[in-house]
Formats: sequence, structure tokens, C-alpha cells
Amino acid sequence: MKQRLAAIAYGTGNLGQALFFNSVQTYLIFFYVDVVQLDSRLVGLAFALAYGVWNAINDPLAGAISDRTRSRWGRRIPYVVFGTPVLLLLYILVWSPPLGGRPLSDPFDWRLLAYFAAAIALFDLANTVVSVAYTAIFPEAFETLEERTEVSLYRQVAAAVGTALGVAAMPLLVDALSHRWSDLGGWSAAGVILGLVGAGAFAVSLRGSQERPEARVQSALPIGEAFRATLANRTFLAFASANLMICYIWSWLAAMVPFFTKYVLRTGEGQTSLLFGGMFVAAIGFYPLWRRVALRFGAKTTLTAAVTLFVLFMLPVLLLRSLPQAIAMMFLVGAANSGITLVRDIVLSDVIDEDELHTGRRREGSYFGVNAFIERLVLVLVGGSTSLVLSASGYAPQLAAQPDTVATGIRLGMALLPLAALGIFLLAMSHYPLGKGQVAVLRARLELARARGGGK
Repeated sequence: MKQRLAAIAYGTGNLGQALFFNSVQTYLIFFYVDVVQLDSRLVGLAFALAYGVWNAINDPLAGAISDRTRSRWGRRIPYVVFGTPVLLLLYILVWSPPLGGRPLSDPFDWRLLAYFAAAIALFDLANTVVSVAYTAIFPEAFETLEERTEVSLYRQVAAAVGTALGVAAMPLLVDALSHRWSDLGGWSAAGVILGLVGAGAFAVSLRGSQERPEARVQSALPIGEAFRATLANRTFLAFASANLMICYIWSWLAAMVPFFTKYVLRTGEGQTSLLFGGMFVAAIGFYPLWRRVALRFGAKTTLTAAVTLFVLFMLPVLLLRSLPQAIAMMFLVGAANSGITLVRDIVLSDVIDEDELHTGRRREGSYFGVNAFIERLVLVLVGGSTSLVLSASGYAPQLAAQPDTVATGIRLGMALLPLAALGIFLLAMSHYPLGKGQVAVLRARLELARARGGGK
């Protein structure tokens, strides 16, 4: 029971990760454009540079630095302990621009633009430091497939709750609080409340976080050499390529569902929440089943099956014509997605275990950081795909009614591009060597190497 409570406590931290990430991703641009009334072009440029580009840079740096940290509390835990209060403060400041309670009178206010850019850049730095450290604890604290699947289940349920709070609860809080403190005050107060919840989740995770004492005294690779070693690992490159396709499929679906709802189903844009709601409900409900699959067949096979089903379950988009049919499709997609989210980090954890066997070092931070950097490439892929599909189908935002070719183009894009991504995913996984049997051998060799006090 004590071990299970520790696993649940650690998994709770994912609520904070999901809440902070999704609330910023979903509402920050809207807040600064529509509520603060800063020029949309300035907001877009500052967001792209201070959040997008900077995010891609600081992920691998934060991971490599945590690998090199040595303290009596461990390598990762200090960043969660001391970084979380800073993260909370910066999250609140992001939603609390110094406006005196009134929106801007000049949309080209450069001082407010500087505040926005600095606040989001500093927030992202703190969020990256805490999140990478928190995630890097996972492979070290939980080593067997049984432990990792159980903890991953708790993490993903917590992430679903955090996503719901960050996406669904935030506008409800803002609406309720704005009646008392104005629109700007409502956003600031919502930031305080949700920030405390997210920070509290990270604090709870410390009750289940642990690091192996021997990892604290291992010598660390220099940062440059650590990057090169990570990118030279063929097993990691196979995983990273496959994972990039997973992120593309996820992001492409999220980008197209609003267009699909409006121009194919021809229903209100608010119905989009029903589609994603069905997906989230299914994802939570199917985690226990996918855990049994993972224990039986291993993480690699489970991930391959789940991604394949995810794409196949999207194919009815070519034919369905009503909202109930679309909700049913998204329910199936969510059922497959629960398998992906359950084992994806476990597959990367096996890569990290293999790396320890070869190098004698635990380098979770480097791997999770570089992987996060590679994931940012999905923004380019989705942007290009969106432009291709909409322009080729004849979409023009200024038209009151879109031509029929738009609906056809959206259907084809949502079905065919994920199929292409699936092909690349399967090719990458064919070069990923760590199936269930290989992982069992790896674990035995790793335990023997640790007993001897070395690596390979």
C-alpha cells in the first residue's frame, strides 16, 4: 500500500505539467490579443520567439544540466523543490500584466510587449526546468515494466485532469471571477487559483519521488558531448523518429477538428468540445486494459498497436456525416490514444536503461530534453500540412460559404496524412530493437553491471 501511495503521489505531478502547458497553449494568445488588446501581430511574433523558439532551446539544456547536478538531495528533486515556487509566481505574472485594471489604449504598446515576451520566456524556462526534472525521475524511480505501467496509468489520469482544468475550467473561472474583478482581474485571479493547483500537484509528487543514491556520484558527460552521444544513439533516433510521427498525428487531429466540425459536419464550433470530450473519456476508461496489454506483450508492441489503431480509427472521417457518428469515431480514437500515452515514456525509459548499460551513467535529463526539442519540429509539419490541405481544397476565410471542395479536402487530409505518418512510424519502429524479450535481457545485464559497480 505504501508503494502504491508513493506511485500515485508521483503520478499526480503530471496534473501540474498538463495544466500549465495546456492553459498557456490554449488561452495566452487570446488573452493578450482580445482582453489585453495588444496587436495580434506583435503577440504572434513574441509568442513564436519567446515561447516557441526559446522552448526548443531550453529543453535539452535543462535536461543536460540536471544530469550534471550533484547534491545531497539528488539530481532532479532540487529543481522540483526550489523551481516550483518560482514557476507559480511566473505563471501568475503571465496572467497579470501591469495595466491598472484597463485594457490597452494603444495596441502597439512596446512596454507591454516587452513585459509579455519576458514573462512568457521566464515562465517557459521555469516550467521546462521543473517539468524535465520531474519527468526524468520516472525511469530511475520505477524500473520494472509492472511499476512503470502502473505509475504511467496514474500519470496519464492526472494529465487528463490537468488538461480539463487548463482547457475547460479556466474560462469558467474567468467568467465567474470577472463579475467581481473585471475581465483583467478575472484572468489574474484564475491564474492564481490554477497556479496554486498546478504547483500543489508538483509538491505532492515529491512524496513519491526518489533517486538512486549511486546515480548522484556518477561522473557526468560535458554538455556538448552529452548532446552528441544522445543524437548518436541509434535506438534513441528510431524512437525519436517514431515519436515525432505520434506528435504529428496528435497535433494534426487537434488542428483539423475545428475545421471538420464547421465545414464538414456544418455544426456550431462549440460542438468541437463534444468531440474532444468523447476522446478524453475513452482514454481514461481504457488505461487498465492497455496496461494488461503492455504487461503481456511489452511496451514496443503495445505502442505499435495503439498508434496503428489510432490512425485506422480516424479513417471513418472519409464517410461520416453526423455529429453522433463523429463522437463515436473520436471515442474509438481516444481508446487507442490511451495505449499510446500509457507506454510512450516507457519506451523511452528502455532507451535510457540501454544507454546506462553502455555508458555507466544515468542520462534521463539529456534524453527527455533532446526528445522534447525534436518534438517541436511538429509545429513546422502541422503548419505546412494545414497550408497544403486548405489551399489545395480552395479554402478562403473571407468567403461567407466555402466551396464543397473544402469539405472533401479536409476529409482527405485528416485520413491520408496520418496514414503517411503511420508508414514512417512503422518504419522507425522496425529499427527500434527493444522488444519485450530484449528488454528482459537488458534488465538482467543492467542489474549485473550495477552489482559489479560499472556499466558495460
